[in-house]
Amino acid sequence: MLALMKKMTRSPVGKLVLMIVIVGMAFWGVDAIVNQMRSGLGANVVSAGSRGLDPADLDFRVETVLRNINATAERPLSKSEALEQGLIDQIVEVEKARITRLGYGESIGISPSPEAVVEEMNSIPAFQNPLTGELDPAMFRDRISQLGMSPAQFERQLQDDILIRALSQAGRSAVYGPQVIANIQANYLGETREVAWFFFDASDAPAPEVPTDAEIKAYYDEHLERLKQPERRALDILRMSTDDFTGKVEVTDQEVATVYEATKSERFAAPDQRTYAELLFPTRDAARTAFGLLAGGADPNSVTGANSVQMRTARAEDISDQALQDAMFGPGRQSGAMYGPREVDGQWLVARLISVQPGAVKPLEEVAEEIRLGLARERAQLLFSAALETLDEALAAGNDLSQVAEDIGVPIISIAPVDQNGITEQGNQFTILSEVPEALPQAFRLPENEIGSRFDVASSVVLVAPRRIVPAATPELDAIKDRVSAMIVSERTANAAEAAVEALTERVRAGSVTLDAAAAESGAQVDRLPEPVSRSNAQAMGVPGPLMQATFNNPAGSVISLPTGDGSVFAILKILSVSPPTPEMIASMGTAASADVTESLTADLEAAVDDEIRRAVKVKENASAIASYKRTITAAQ
Repeated sequence: MLALMKKMTRSPVGKLVLMIVIVGMAFWGVDAIVNQMRSGLGANVVSAGSRGLDPADLDFRVETVLRNINATAERPLSKSEALEQGLIDQIVEVEKARITRLGYGESIGISPSPEAVVEEMNSIPAFQNPLTGELDPAMFRDRISQLGMSPAQFERQLQDDILIRALSQAGRSAVYGPQVIANIQANYLGETREVAWFFFDASDAPAPEVPTDAEIKAYYDEHLERLKQPERRALDILRMSTDDFTGKVEVTDQEVATVYEATKSERFAAPDQRTYAELLFPTRDAARTAFGLLAGGADPNSVTGANSVQMRTARAEDISDQALQDAMFGPGRQSGAMYGPREVDGQWLVARLISVQPGAVKPLEEVAEEIRLGLARERAQLLFSAALETLDEALAAGNDLSQVAEDIGVPIISIAPVDQNGITEQGNQFTILSEVPEALPQAFRLPENEIGSRFDVASSVVLVAPRRIVPAATPELDAIKDRVSAMIVSERTANAAEAAVEALTERVRAGSVTLDAAAAESGAQVDRLPEPVSRSNAQAMGVPGPLMQATFNNPAGSVISLPTGDGSVFAILKILSVSPPTPEMIASMGTAASADVTESLTADLEAAVDDEIRRAVKVKENASAIASYKRTITAAQ
């Protein structure tokens, strides 16, 4: 190899090739190998003690997270989108914490026993035979294969899970709340307070004077920056989906009828009902004997030794037992299908499917439009795919958005200037911008008429180009004089309301007027809770958060004013009394208080253990390897 490289360097072409190779190696991360060797990480992305996470393990974790997210998501999340949203970095942080705990656990000699691993594996329902409730090797291999794991990998993961759980729970079992602290907690939770309040409406105060022209001019000059309108951009949006082409295809009545006949039993039939016999036996042996007789065609009513024999007719959704439902309604199940024996509440269940009653089929007239629309969408998809190719060609040719729209036959949506939050000067918003949240920030980075990135969202393709840029500027006073006047009036009204409520609150606080008299002056009534409130029952009594905070953060006799969310209405509250809990109350709250203290101590202990683990085990993170992994996602995209 060295001889070949020396020979290559003797010719100009060879030197050029070698230079390209060297530059390429540097670009694609070979320098990362040197960094790994220097840091002691080897091929790992993260390592701690004897444990590490290599890029393949990281990719497996990413795939697992995405699979779990996409199982319930309306729109699948791709790796590239996960990278853009910071999900990859979050996964790296989670795995870093996991590897740290595993490295620490192994460094102090913690290792799950084979018996513990077997017990854990046997407890996983996904691996259990529905008939016996025991570990089924075939189901085990099938399930982990679906997860992309080998038996050895899964066993290693179980060992890791057990080790981490042991570290997390080791101290928990030995922690309990001392009685003296529990008593303090009980006193804190059980302290009761009586409060009273009324609502003061400051809108009855005299309206402020209309500002003069001189006051408006002075306010305008003082608040030029506050009155400045942000930069806005008028946008042209091209949105293309299959729906744009459904009107361009034709579906005949004959085609609709053909599809109906071919699919009516699967698509347009109501759920079928099934009749099955359900027999319960006192022992497993008796159930097995009956299973053989029933499988051979015996009449369920002729089978002896059963505790009960019942004939049931039901739809699939009526059967809560998933295993029984699968046995009676699963794909291909016909009369004679068997289920059991399986233990249910101390008895052994055997079932046989007796008959299938198909559901009623909707007539063609009722579903014709649904079929027609489905066929139209399928054909429109072909036109949509062809239009995508035309769109890509038009973009590659450097055409502007109007020309692109003309080439593919889709109209442009033009919207009025919006700010970076998608809001017009009049306060309006456009739904289409909220559907593609990434498009608006990008549109504010582009010059006029330049097309941004292509966004694929909700089976649509969206392109956005800024049509006109309206720079940020403060309007002339004449243009916003009424608005400035309204702002002055609003501020004066708010200030007057705050002054009025503070003056009334101060009078009650000073004792010059009682709470009831102050309420009467305001045309309001004093409200009280039906019983004293404590920290333990405030939420159950429906006490709002701000009111609860004011109630428990102030001493007896305090008078506090609180805004209610309605600009002119305030709550004026007085704490009438503060009473410590009785010995009986403390005793009754002992268990709950002790549990709260124990939970708090446990959380503190777990945080301390985490700190100790981080100090005891040096965590090494290979930034180059992480960057290289991210580049593989970008390259794949």
